[in-house]
Amino acid sequence: MRSDWTALPEAVITEIADRIGGAFEVTPAVPGDRAEIAATVTGPNGTVFIKAASAATNVLTLRYELAVTKTVGRYPAVVL
Repeated sequence: MRSDWTALPEAVITEIADRIGGAFEVTPAVPGDRAEIAATVTGPNGTVFIKAASAATNVLTLRYELAVTKTVGRYPAVVL
């Protein structure tokens, strides 16, 4: 079960808002099972897809996903 994106620390939400130009719209991602928070956040300067986890197994899985993405060299993620 995913948590709402507002469960993120305020500093993270502020950083996301700054990157996309302030005002934003959030569309939660429904499918998936490792990211406890996943959503598309759209603002005046663009769109970002966010994933977050706090449970140890889920954090490890997302770290592996990031490592594979960087190794493959396709669609590298920006990590805050």
